[in-house]
Amino acid sequence: GELASPALLLWPDRVQANIGHMLAAVEGDPTRLRPHVKTHKLGEVVRLQLDAGISCFKCATIAEVEMTAAAGAPDVLLAYQPVGPNIARMEAVMALFPGVKFSALVDDLANLKRIAAHFAAAGKTLPLFVDIDCGMSRTGIAPGDAALDLCRALQNTPGVAFAGLHIYDGHIHDLDPGDRGRHFDEAQHVVEPFYARLGAEGIDVPLIVG
Repeated sequence: GELASPALLLWPDRVQANIGHMLAAVEGDPTRLRPHVKTHKLGEVVRLQLDAGISCFKCATIAEVEMTAAAGAPDVLLAYQPVGPNIARMEAVMALFPGVKFSALVDDLANLKRIAAHFAAAGKTLPLFVDIDCGMSRTGIAPGDAALDLCRALQNTPGVAFAGLHIYDGHIHDLDPGDRGRHFDEAQHVVEPFYARLGAEGIDVPLIVG
């Protein structure tokens, strides 16, 4: 038959092969994976990943959050800090899919209070990961005193819950694996002392997404 142009074409065998590479990278343990849907934005690909045992997903927009939940994903992270009207939009999506575990990011105390006030008024709780800046300097909070205060606030504020830490090393683009590995180690060493400090302060970190 004829195809309209432009058209989106998929090769499912190649998608399956890529999912296989992902699983091989974590020694076959799908619980260690949280693939980002922004690379494909397709419920069909989410369902292929679900069939492979992957259950946790990451999204860049609330539209992607809704698509991923509709595809059957049980755990969906909005890798973005809800601000303004998106706070209410996040709550609305959660209401549409009550069986899904939703979470989002936060890197600012004032915005945390806005998110918490909305969800507390609705009688709900939004789990939030503190977004730690490990060197990209685009989003996130430096792993210092203010970040510690943010973690504490998450533990003690109705309407939100401390889900853990989120670290995105998107500034690392080296083609050489050795250079890339060194830069990854540098980014990791920014986070490790802060993680140890949280432990010393008696703050349990449920999960690190990185």
